[in-house]
Amino acid sequence: MNLKALQLFSSIMSLGTLSRAAEAHFLSESAASRQLSVLETELGFKLFSREKRSLIPTPQGRKFYLEAERILYGLNDLPEIAEIIKREQKSSLRLIAIPRLVRPIVSPAVARICNEDPELQVKVDVQAMRYLQRWVAGFQFHIGVGRLPAEHPSIVTRKFCSLPTMVALPRGHRLANRSELTLDDLEGESVVSLLKDTHLRKNIDSIYQAEGRTLRASVEVSSSYSAGCIVASGFGITIGDPFIVPSLGKGELEHVPLKTDFRYDFAFFEPAQGQLLETTKLFTQHVEEVTREYIQEHGFE
Repeated sequence: MNLKALQLFSSIMSLGTLSRAAEAHFLSESAASRQLSVLETELGFKLFSREKRSLIPTPQGRKFYLEAERILYGLNDLPEIAEIIKREQKSSLRLIAIPRLVRPIVSPAVARICNEDPELQVKVDVQAMRYLQRWVAGFQFHIGVGRLPAEHPSIVTRKFCSLPTMVALPRGHRLANRSELTLDDLEGESVVSLLKDTHLRKNIDSIYQAEGRTLRASVEVSSSYSAGCIVASGFGITIGDPFIVPSLGKGELEHVPLKTDFRYDFAFFEPAQGQLLETTKLFTQHVEEVTREYIQEHGFE
């Protein structure tokens, strides 16, 4: 596959028009159009529909863009990586984490390791689990911090905590002072939940199914953070792990444990091949330390 055509496609998606992308790549519009046509022929599907001289991404084009960006993301970092190797710069850390772990766990751990080593160069990316696993497996990051289970065959995991299921409520909610909640207690409450094809939603559905119930969500969203934002704005409740609350900031939400045996397991995601760098090992130690402090502060078992 032609790399230049792939870069041109990415530019069309980000800049919005063929003419702007062609200009950015120092091509004539006709030459850019030919490159795009060759790429579509090679792929076997259309990336854009042509409507009145405008290019509208097709559903296949949008999906392909997400994968193309993953590949180009790593390629764009090659000059920086080469420079580090050339300088024999060993003090570096490239990590990726899921959104809801950034504020309560990852950020404090990064701050601690950077304070210990001011020369350390750290790069942090935040992505959903499906991208985290792929990018760690492709050696684009030293380590990932996310939620089990792992599905990628080139990933190994190491669990660092297991947390109970929580109900996140808006401040002042009638159930906020309870020590524990059941699904009976939530009867009649509007539920903000994850989309049906996500692992988190499947987990929550299984909690309902275990009691012979069906979850009927009033609002479905793509992330726990979005669910928490809606609840914090005054609508409904949401069910998830304890990290939903601190990801929004102190005082935005209240949480109460849900009576269920289901727990959320969080782990380090590492490439199956190769050994962890000492800097990466030190970062994992800080994550474990921060997590212990978090669990102790909030009384999670």
